[in-house]
Amino acid sequence: MAEIDNLIAEVNKKYKTGIIRKASDLKSVEFIPYTSPQMNYITRGGVPVGRMVELVGLPQSGKTTTALDVLSNYQKKYPERYAVYLDAENTLDKDWGETLGVSWESVILIQPESEYGEDLLDMLLDYIRSGKVGMVVLDSAPFIVPKGVAEKGLDEKSYGGNSALMKAFCDKVIPLCKKYECTFLLLNQLRENIGNPYKPFKIPCGTALTHACSEILWFTKGALLDEKYKEVSSNYPNPIGNLVSVKMEKNKVTRNDRRLGTYTLNYERGVDAVKDTLDLGMVLGIIVQTGAWYKITDTQGKEVKLQGFSGVQDYYYNDLDELEALKAEVYEATR
Repeated sequence: MAEIDNLIAEVNKKYKTGIIRKASDLKSVEFIPYTSPQMNYITRGGVPVGRMVELVGLPQSGKTTTALDVLSNYQKKYPERYAVYLDAENTLDKDWGETLGVSWESVILIQPESEYGEDLLDMLLDYIRSGKVGMVVLDSAPFIVPKGVAEKGLDEKSYGGNSALMKAFCDKVIPLCKKYECTFLLLNQLRENIGNPYKPFKIPCGTALTHACSEILWFTKGALLDEKYKEVSSNYPNPIGNLVSVKMEKNKVTRNDRRLGTYTLNYERGVDAVKDTLDLGMVLGIIVQTGAWYKITDTQGKEVKLQGFSGVQDYYYNDLDELEALKAEVYEATR
């Protein structure tokens, strides 16, 4: 084995680099967890560190909420590093971010006024190169307008949009994210694919993004929920939240055997981790249902029987230690 080490060192020295190493030294992927265990189950752990992940969907589908949730959990895992949030749409809700657990003190916010897309993306590259930034959120890609498009009149047509600019950006940002272990969340909007009845929506900003992203998650607003978390019609006057449906459109990080799922969004508290934990605990067989009765095993190894799902909820709401143990068991089972 010394021969291969010498060969690697020799070529690294010749080209004045350190990028060549034995494949056995390749690191395992680290993850930033989502608050919802349902999302951790779909992705087998969360958002991969040092990769670009694209969140796409129609308006009000849950893209920004999901990004803020990940940002909150990133801050808990890496408190010593900063984040950059490029709010290209100028629609960021500070209070909602705080509800989801974001600490804005360690977030560098960019809200464009009349800057060209080239300058905005160069700012992101500079922050990543500093090594002090561990997460970047771009909300959203279609609002990054190149100089050539911005300087045209409203009556002048432009072709290709910002596709070429995003391609050039991806060529630079992907290796930088890997080098500095910076996670990049790119939000995008679905557009109507006119004339194609088989694929009614398409993802804008060119195919370079599709190739550059390690994961692409497709979000859809699901059913509204009443105060008892029962699904209600779209005409329900006072919903307390809604389901967010998620489809794994691309996955180059883990096994691609989990493609569809949902998580629960509460309009007052944010992502409802407790409900999703209980729901997933049942799917994984940690909570066993037999008719109207539910059976669990507590941290002392004692079997507990509870009547009705409301009884399960009451049990865990009244014993936070057992709830935390269940969360840990569910998260471990999602990997």
